[in-house]
Amino acid sequence: MPTIEACNISVVLKYFDGCNSGEVDDLLSTLDPDVIHYFLPQQFKPIQGAEHLAKYWRKFKVLLNPTWKIDHIIAQGHEVVSEWSCVWTPEGTSLRRMMRGSEWYVMRGDKIAEVRAYFGYSDQFDTALTGFPYGSRGYLA
Repeated sequence: MPTIEACNISVVLKYFDGCNSGEVDDLLSTLDPDVIHYFLPQQFKPIQGAEHLAKYWRKFKVLLNPTWKIDHIIAQGHEVVSEWSCVWTPEGTSLRRMMRGSEWYVMRGDKIAEVRAYFGYSDQFDTALTGFPYGSRGYLA
C-alpha cells in the first residue's frame, strides 16, 4: 500500500498534468472544493475555489502556451513541496520565457486544499537563480 506521502505527490503531479493540458476536469479531480492558491507576485491575487482555479489554469494554457515540469518534489504527511520550471509565451509575442519557482501544498484528504506559490515573474526576461547550473542538473531548459 502506498504511503500518504506517495499518494499526495501523485495528486500534485496529476495537478501539473492538468496545468499542462488545460483540462478543467483533470484539474478539478485534484482540488478540494475550497482550495485557495496564493501567489508571491502582488499582481496575482489569491484564487479561491476549485472551479475558479481550474478555469484560471485553462485560460493560462490557452493564452500563454505554458509547458510545466516539476524538477523536484518532496512530501511529509499532508504537505508537499515542489520546485518547478515553466516555459511560456507572453501575450502578443512569439518569445518563450522561462519562469522557475517553488510551491507548498497543503492536502485535505486526497485533494489540494492550499497552494502557496513562490516565484519571480517578468514577461521581459527569464526568471531563475543566478548562476545555477539548471541544464547539467536535468531541469527544463
